[in-house]
Amino acid sequence: MGVGGLEAEPGDHICGVFSGEMERDQVLIPFLQAGLVSGDKCICVVDGTAPGEIVAALGPAGEAAALTTSKQLEVIGASDLYLRSGRFSADEVIGSWKAAISDAMYAGQFDVVRAVEAWSRRDVLPDMNELLILESAMNRYLPLYPQVIVCLYDVDRFGGGALMNLVMTHPRMLVGGVVIENPYLLTPDEVLAKTAHRDAATASPITEEAEEWFSDVMTGST
Repeated sequence: MGVGGLEAEPGDHICGVFSGEMERDQVLIPFLQAGLVSGDKCICVVDGTAPGEIVAALGPAGEAAALTTSKQLEVIGASDLYLRSGRFSADEVIGSWKAAISDAMYAGQFDVVRAVEAWSRRDVLPDMNELLILESAMNRYLPLYPQVIVCLYDVDRFGGGALMNLVMTHPRMLVGGVVIENPYLLTPDEVLAKTAHRDAATASPITEEAEEWFSDVMTGST
């Protein structure tokens, strides 16, 4: 992954949290740099920061820019991807991801795609139900191609309740410099039921147990 010697496998969908741009970039930048060195197709969707700033942070002037010209590196502003129709739609975003990844694979230039999405709720304020549906649907889509996706969430902007729901849509979680398996992963069908009956789901003992686990992970108690 380029992060602390951690490894990822094709098909991984990993959730990480950060507080401030410095923490975000401690994962985002080395993750992309390792991919560029490996010859992977690298896609970064960034919220709250100009794409040019990310490109400039990836290497000496001109080198990263040349990689964008060759299409190995794409850094996209969140609003340019997520608000193409003027509103945030899980179905539309999945369609855009499928098109981008299939183009990269069928071109024959790359064996692996690595992508990172950084969510700060600054440029884009997604409907939380739509965001949950998007993250869960990615688990159906990821096995179609050799790809790894890391989703980074600003803990200061999302809050514990929203993050708890988002964590439950990711098979693995990056926290404290380690990647851990998520024992409370929800299937896409379970997420759809949760978004349709949020009050009932919030009150369930399973969710309370998951919240306790999440709290322990975040505080380093487990």
